[in-house]
Amino acid sequence: MSLVVDSHAHVMSADRARYPTRPLEPEVEARCFADPMTAERLLADMDEAGVGAALLVQRGQIYGFDNDYVCDAARVAPKRLRPVVAIDARAEDCVEQARAWIARGAVGLRLMGPMQGGALDWLAGDRAAALWRFAADEAVPVCVHFFPDKRAEGLVRLGRMLDHCGPAPVVIDHLSNAPIASAEDGIDTLLASFADRGHVALKFSTIPLARLRDEGIDAGALLGRFVAAFGADRLMWGSDIAQSPGSYAELAAIGREATAGLDAETRGWLRGGTAARVYRLP
Repeated sequence: MSLVVDSHAHVMSADRARYPTRPLEPEVEARCFADPMTAERLLADMDEAGVGAALLVQRGQIYGFDNDYVCDAARVAPKRLRPVVAIDARAEDCVEQARAWIARGAVGLRLMGPMQGGALDWLAGDRAAALWRFAADEAVPVCVHFFPDKRAEGLVRLGRMLDHCGPAPVVIDHLSNAPIASAEDGIDTLLASFADRGHVALKFSTIPLARLRDEGIDAGALLGRFVAAFGADRLMWGSDIAQSPGSYAELAAIGREATAGLDAETRGWLRGGTAARVYRLP
């Protein structure tokens, strides 16, 4: 059976003295730490769900740009866990930040803006351009998260930045948080403009999948359209554990069900092959 890779797992340490938080939303922090998803717990849940490896994506709303825990957590099981770290691309030393975290074991970077409003300098400012050039030169994957209010402008600015700075490997989170009202939606003109950029991949996680389930939309049909437009080797599954509600078993089941109707080769890419390719996992 092909290796199943969770491309979007959030973890938190129960040791809040050693790993202090920098919460943007205190109520989110309280909910997460009532029953924290530690690296050890994640590994046990992965075993039960048949997931072989996971990318530990920094939870910026909890830890900000302090990636100490995701880097340390990955060392619990280095053959199965790899960190993806958050970088402040508005900082003058953002490239130095990236180099330092990569030296700590990071296999990818993550850029995410504020929940509502704000400028896009975290993505496409003058200092961010240096980070994008670094990512293109070093072939370091950059995961990008757009909240819906900045999605349209963000996709435009992302395309311009890639044209200007070079074809860095990019992973767009949550199918770009596109508005989806039916299985015929999701790939608008803005997102379709990335179809010819072979270095850009898309992540489908519980965020869009749960919404599709709740709306009675066929997730398999939607994913089939994405596969036709982008290719199976440019789509990857992520659980979004500790952010999306539900147990790990439940979130993994949502991913399996969404891909169940696809052919075996396509399922292999979506469930793990693409993440392993993009992040160069062994």
